[in-house]
Amino acid sequence: MADGGYVPDDLAVNRLQMVAHCDEAQARFLLEAARGNMNLALQMAIENSDAYGEHGGQAERVIPQHAGPQLYPQIPGGQPGVGGGTTFDGGQLPPRPRAPMMSRGVAGSGDGAAAAAATAGGTVAGTTLAAPLSLLSFILRVPLLALGFGFRMMRFTVINGVHAAAIVGDRVLPARVMRAARSVAAAVAAGTGVGGDELDPTGQAANFLAAFKAAYGDRHPRWQESGWRVACQQARREFKFLFVYLHAPEHEDTDLFCRTVLTCPDVVDYVNTNFMSWGGDVTASDAFVLSQQTQMAATRFPYVALLSMAPADNRVQLVATASGPAIEDPQSLLTLLRGAVANFGALLAAQRAEIEEREHARRLVEEQDAEYEASLAADRRREAERAEERRRQEEEDQRRVEEERRAREAADAEAARLADAAATIERRRQAARAALLPEPPAGSEGSAAIRLRLPDGTNVARCFPKRATLQAVFDFVDSLDATSYNRYHLAASYPRRVFLRAAHGPASLQELQLVPQAALFVQPDE
Repeated sequence: MADGGYVPDDLAVNRLQMVAHCDEAQARFLLEAARGNMNLALQMAIENSDAYGEHGGQAERVIPQHAGPQLYPQIPGGQPGVGGGTTFDGGQLPPRPRAPMMSRGVAGSGDGAAAAAATAGGTVAGTTLAAPLSLLSFILRVPLLALGFGFRMMRFTVINGVHAAAIVGDRVLPARVMRAARSVAAAVAAGTGVGGDELDPTGQAANFLAAFKAAYGDRHPRWQESGWRVACQQARREFKFLFVYLHAPEHEDTDLFCRTVLTCPDVVDYVNTNFMSWGGDVTASDAFVLSQQTQMAATRFPYVALLSMAPADNRVQLVATASGPAIEDPQSLLTLLRGAVANFGALLAAQRAEIEEREHARRLVEEQDAEYEASLAADRRREAERAEERRRQEEEDQRRVEEERRAREAADAEAARLADAAATIERRRQAARAALLPEPPAGSEGSAAIRLRLPDGTNVARCFPKRATLQAVFDFVDSLDATSYNRYHLAASYPRRVFLRAAHGPASLQELQLVPQAALFVQPDE
């Protein structure tokens, strides 16, 4: 078993046996070695046959299905000419691998054997055993050559029978059934499985363009280097028909058609002016898939067609088609193309109008959507501005409420402080009145007449006993209704002296030289 544990199925083994003319064990071994890649397994079988001389000393090449016109009888009712706008879905068929060019034909197998025998004989020329060995080798290969020729003839008959059945089936069976049948037939006839190593459609188109330029020069239609589906899309965007040429390199009329018709200056100028062009080699999968579409009816070569793509559902429409003798000269091809343009030019105009209408509708919807989005954005912006204004107003109200609260608290605190101060002063006033000494008569011996000037400009006077202290004067000031401050001191103007309650209160008036009279100023400390 090959690395990775790949086990080929019986269908792939049988298919490789039929194409490579090998036994079951060898086919299974080749598929395991190629990890299921049918193309690689077939190439290994051909190289192995070339190396070991199987089937006549050299492996015979796979002949493409469309090697000649005899393989494609004309479909009844499908004469070349202008089509009627037929549509097809372009479903994907199994890719057809590029068939190697024939080294020699089937009919030449005997000649090849003879040449091989002659070569073998020439190789041992000059030896006594050369002729007998060469003759013996030829005799031993004759049965193998006959068996291989018979198998190839049987395969040729089967393939042509399948194509004939397909032609009849197109007329009597549903399209879905025929698409499935063509998919199976294409895979069997091409000798390949799903997932081959062939180039993508762009690479195939590039290879065709390079090969066409190398064979016929630079004067040719401007072939699109893309797959035919992409070319259809591009032609649709430019409102043109797609001019399609299916190139069968092994057909006997292909070379003459390319040299005299397809590279004719009048044809090239007309095609490049009015159409987009795409060409493909039918031995490659992309062109082969297109040729196998039921409506294309690619049964004869050379083959040209005009395609268009419906704007509504992207289906490919066949506008015109011609093949074989119908386009054997430039004038015939130009007549066909001009007739197609005259008959179906309105199709492009309708497509243009439909696309422009849809584009206008799309732009109108986009403009309406843009206006709606702009309106929504303006509404959101205004709502955001209103929300921001509400937020600022709420913050301002909250700040004002907070300031009013703090002001009330400060006022309440100040009122409480003032109330406490007033209560304290009132208590002090009551206590001072209770502690006042009796006032002696004015002018009595040893008494002191003290005149006090209050901060509000009021003057008061009182006599104090000779033994009175300065504290008695402070008590008198405290007892006055006009005294509404907590802390104060007494001052004499001349000479300037200051009397404090704590420091001078216990001293007598005589000690302080305030007898027999004195004038003092009451000065608050607050």
